[in-house]
Amino acid sequence: MAIEYQDEPLPRSRWAVIRWFRLDRFRPERAVTSYWMSSKALLFIRIPTTLYSTVVMWGSIGNSARLGQFNRYFAHFTQLTFIGLHAYLVTALYHHIRYLMTSKPHQPRSFFNQPAVLNYLFSYLYHSIVVFNIITPIVYWCALSPVLSTASGTDTSGKGDTPPLQWWINTSLHGVSFVLMMTEVLFTRMTLYVNMVLAVFINVVLYMFLTFIIHATTGWWVYGFLNWDQGGMTAAWYIGIGAAFIVVYFLQFLFHMLRDWAARKLGRNPPKREMQQVDEEGGGGGQFQDSGIAYHRY
Repeated sequence: MAIEYQDEPLPRSRWAVIRWFRLDRFRPERAVTSYWMSSKALLFIRIPTTLYSTVVMWGSIGNSARLGQFNRYFAHFTQLTFIGLHAYLVTALYHHIRYLMTSKPHQPRSFFNQPAVLNYLFSYLYHSIVVFNIITPIVYWCALSPVLSTASGTDTSGKGDTPPLQWWINTSLHGVSFVLMMTEVLFTRMTLYVNMVLAVFINVVLYMFLTFIIHATTGWWVYGFLNWDQGGMTAAWYIGIGAAFIVVYFLQFLFHMLRDWAARKLGRNPPKREMQQVDEEGGGGGQFQDSGIAYHRY
């Protein structure tokens, strides 16, 4: 049986760039509710996933410090990706608890009572984690893990002679992170916006610039495949990885559409007037603006 939600969007922003990225079209109630279960049941799923990410987060930091590598901790895309995932999970859990603390019908007041910029950042964070936590495991297990294993004289299975703690951290950062992210995608009602692919791509470009700065100041490449001395192969890596982020973004976009379509077919996503994807700028009828399965009215 479908559950009716108000799905009130954020107030319209006066900034054109915010409106273009559609960050002010974020509907906070989607972050704390599900098509498939009650909000309270969703909370009981989020609690252990958030606790696990907390243990991994601090375990990774502690292990890095123990090995004397903490000075390079925030240079790695993997660590930055997991920090983003952990930040999203903790923030979502906080707002989820606050949501259920309101009287019925529950309202996401904690979102509306905080500065708008925090809601925009929350929406952006979701758009980034659903992409980065796919790319990171793929790159690690296809390119980095075999290199590390060969260098250490172990096999390429990912474990070999690696200490158990290090193996658990590596597996959590490059595997379990994907499961944590997909749990959010499957069980919440969050949507993706087409224009946000540009923001995600800009994030990747900025990280590339960060690696250039690190190399210029320390002479160290964060990842070997970024080393310009490899010539054409490096160019292929840059182009391939950049394209992969865009491809994965739209694969996730389609997956969100499929999730909403399945919910609609099963009667879990009732069409409501306020859920129609209308073009508030007064044009572009019939075009998809986000991944929700609802169409413009002409």
